[in-house]
Amino acid sequence: MGAWGTKLYQDDVTCDVRDEYIDWLKVESDNVKVTQTVIDNNIDYIEDEEDGPLFWFALADTQWKYGRLLPEVKEKAIKYIEDGKDLERWKDNDKQYQKRKKVLEELKTKLESEQPPKKKVAKLKCSRALWNIGDLLLYQIQDKELKDNKWYGKYVLFRVVSTVQHNIGSLPRDKYYHEDSVLGIYNWVGNKAIEVDKVKNLNIIMTKELLTKRPIEDLYAIGDKKINMDIVLEDKNYKSNYDKVVSVIGLSIIHSKNIDYGIIGSLKEAEENGTLIDETK
Repeated sequence: MGAWGTKLYQDDVTCDVRDEYIDWLKVESDNVKVTQTVIDNNIDYIEDEEDGPLFWFALADTQWKYGRLLPEVKEKAIKYIEDGKDLERWKDNDKQYQKRKKVLEELKTKLESEQPPKKKVAKLKCSRALWNIGDLLLYQIQDKELKDNKWYGKYVLFRVVSTVQHNIGSLPRDKYYHEDSVLGIYNWVGNKAIEVDKVKNLNIIMTKELLTKRPIEDLYAIGDKKINMDIVLEDKNYKSNYDKVVSVIGLSIIHSKNIDYGIIGSLKEAEENGTLIDETK
């Protein structure tokens, strides 16, 4: 168990349990089922001498906050508070011991008080890839912070080479997941859309240095709906060599504006390598 403080949610176990319970509430309305699922998924925590109390503290506290505290969960948490075993970890530091003791006393008082009305939980919405594998996308560089760059306002091409799926907490990935498109940027920049038949002569390039400082081995995944990409061609027959291509642009989008910095970096590298086809000149 990794702990960084004496507060209730300053250790890995309580944070994991809290988040997992809330995730399951988003997909299952039956609180009894949700509780049993969380218990079944965390047997290792529950059976551990140090982690067991933390599991019940977090579950009871979170259920109380959401107006769903079950009697048996409340009973377990209070039992562990009263037996004092959790405090043993703090006995070598009296200041921390007293702080932790106060935290647990406040938790017990809360659990024994009337819980709030049942809180509505928004249903989980799973995001899906914006485009299909094979789609050819046209994008205009338009971040105003780059207006002095020679490629500002120019167009580049992306190919959707794959999709990636992301876990949503501890929910089963085969049913609940977010999905992003994985894009490769071509070694071309122009004043307008390129003729589609010329694309076969282009190659996917990679970036040298990224604003996000991610390693170039990372793939460029995009799921931000604010980013405007025009579909030039839907190529359902496209055969992706995603697993073999190592020169896919390595920018992981955190903010939509970062995309332009990654593009500029990729174009600059291709220009330096003599592989860029620049039709803006």
